[in-house]
Amino acid sequence: MSTTRVFDFSVPAAPVVALDDVRPLIMTMPAYWADGSELRWAEHAWGVLESEDLTTFQDPVEEVQVLCRVLTLTAVVRAFSDLTTGTNIDWKGALGTGPKSIAASLDQIALGRLAERLGVYSRLDGRETQAGLAAVVARKEWEEVTAALRGALGDTALFGSLWATRWSSTRYPLDDGALENVAGGGRPDKAKAFEWITEGMPLRP
Repeated sequence: MSTTRVFDFSVPAAPVVALDDVRPLIMTMPAYWADGSELRWAEHAWGVLESEDLTTFQDPVEEVQVLCRVLTLTAVVRAFSDLTTGTNIDWKGALGTGPKSIAASLDQIALGRLAERLGVYSRLDGRETQAGLAAVVARKEWEEVTAALRGALGDTALFGSLWATRWSSTRYPLDDGALENVAGGGRPDKAKAFEWITEGMPLRP
């Protein structure tokens, strides 16, 4: 009796940087608000990136690229918060440079190879620090990360979630009642922040 051999030609699923993997990095994010919920927002946003297939990787270089998106989320929170308080946007200042910073935890060789792969290494000074190099990559990821957040959440929900990072009691995602409370009021600072989001969240280099 002959048997039929069945071949599986399916492509194995790509590895994923899950929330549990990045939570220790998220916990090192510097807080903007004295009693805010930025860390919970970052966890929520990471789930959005995962749903948009921005947390998978094929090799160690791509893994570092995914991890740099944690830095991009940090920059998003800082840029939005600076905007709402009338402060000059200092997204780089939120990324940290110390031994316990997110950048310091990245594989230095893979980070350098990533910069070459993205085409940004040739524009850098050879004395660029690891933190500086990670910041360049995080900025390179800005458009893709913010587009994913806007596309998945919508501008109103994204605005509401970022505005609500100033309160420690916030739980994400915001329910309809919480979102309505945040979106209301017609304050000039809210209008300015919402307009920034609808314009695509532009960021200076």
